[in-house]
Amino acid sequence: MLGSLKNTFIALQSSNYRRYFVANSISSLGTWMQRLGMSWLVYRITDSAGWLGVITFFSWFSSFLLMPWAGAILDSGPRRKILSASQLLGFSQAMFLAIMTQTGYINVYWLLFLSVLLGFVNAFDMPGRHSFISDMVEDKKMLANAIALNSISFNLARLVGPALAGIVVAALGEAPCFLMNSLSFLPMAWVLFRMKLVSEGGEKGAEESFSKRIIEGFRYSATHPVILPAFFLISVMSLMGMSVQMVLLPVIADRHLGGEAGTLGYLTSAMGLGAVIGALSLALRKNIEGIELLPPAAFGFYGLITVFLAFSRSMSVSLLLCAIMGGCIVSGWAASNTLLQTVSEKRMMSRVMSIYMMCFSGMSPVGSLFMGWFSTYTTTSDAMVLGGLSCSAASVLYLLLRGRALLASPDLQN
Repeated sequence: MLGSLKNTFIALQSSNYRRYFVANSISSLGTWMQRLGMSWLVYRITDSAGWLGVITFFSWFSSFLLMPWAGAILDSGPRRKILSASQLLGFSQAMFLAIMTQTGYINVYWLLFLSVLLGFVNAFDMPGRHSFISDMVEDKKMLANAIALNSISFNLARLVGPALAGIVVAALGEAPCFLMNSLSFLPMAWVLFRMKLVSEGGEKGAEESFSKRIIEGFRYSATHPVILPAFFLISVMSLMGMSVQMVLLPVIADRHLGGEAGTLGYLTSAMGLGAVIGALSLALRKNIEGIELLPPAAFGFYGLITVFLAFSRSMSVSLLLCAIMGGCIVSGWAASNTLLQTVSEKRMMSRVMSIYMMCFSGMSPVGSLFMGWFSTYTTTSDAMVLGGLSCSAASVLYLLLRGRALLASPDLQN
């Protein structure tokens, strides 16, 4: 029992990663608080679900456009210093939002501008945090554990952050949520500033132009026998799978289960609980053997469970299915993250992770728009079945593409 517990948190033996983990957990909590506060503020000001969609779309889309350049920059210099700068920019954005909200000068156009600005920050922050783990934890046995622990931290923040933000907004308004998020960037900035690494990520003094570096990143990913199929699977999952929980979950709570906001909360919490359990199960793995089989297995099973959820009209059954879906999502994403960081060359790490985040952040908004349109002109169940079967089909295709190589090369080198 104690041995299993020790293996679950083995990455925390690294002092650098231990400090990073604590700071990252605080930052994730602040991020989720701001997300809820921002959504409520937009809806309160505009009384429009349309504006909610527009601001969310532009926040993600601005990240999507900048990520190729961000990946090239992160690979061309010390990732630690670039990440430190992104924390200070995130602090400034959230602090300005808090001040504007508290003073009453905020409006929907300022919110749109600040959301785009946050998207620019996230373009560096998201791939930077992912690729920086390999700078801190070079032992591949610890790398998978570190990524799993990050998933646990993120999903615990997803459970606690919105609930805490709801209490704060009800009692004090939205501005304190933005203030707390701004302050949550400071521990991360301090940890990164003080951290000492044996080797810094990035290629110092490289003479290639950024355009060549970007093209090299795409060419490397497109010709890699593991990375390209993985990006295909991730893109389909983001496009057709994630939209179920992003768009259709409120409709499921209302039309399928006859509930209200509380029902949606229960379904979301069940998915979050399953996500934490899924991340814990991944953290218990002692090595990365067989890690490539986990993403298609998790995403394929997620697709099947989505089909079952489409026809469920029982609250208890739906809660169980949502918990399983949450576990599948986190297991698949964390395993994909580990797989990509394991097979990528060090010099290409940030560029690969930036494309990875593009597949996620770029496909999700498009999928949400499509799934919302498709469910309007058909039924919610039809849209869920389409999304679920697409994920399962993509998983089967991945296994067909990689099946022979998996049998011949279990060490992930081909």
